[in-house]
Amino acid sequence: MRVPFAEAAAEAFAELPESTKRRAARSIELLEHHPRMYPVGRRGLMRGYRYFVAGRHLFYYRLSSEEVGIAAIIPGVMRQA
Repeated sequence: MRVPFAEAAAEAFAELPESTKRRAARSIELLEHHPRMYPVGRRGLMRGYRYFVAGRHLFYYRLSSEEVGIAAIIPGVMRQA
């Protein structure tokens, strides 16, 4: 199964620390064989998307019959002011 990145997600991925990229790559490899293994978001803007955590980032993706599309990469930890 293909795992393409949306344009904005690809740009965000390029800016991640190497350790986060390695963790995400392991999870993405698993998605190729087991695309339904991660939970579906039930609330918020990304409701209905599946997601996994790599480092301090959330990777949201959607399934279709032919591919697993990485839709967004969002920082999971926000700094307090």
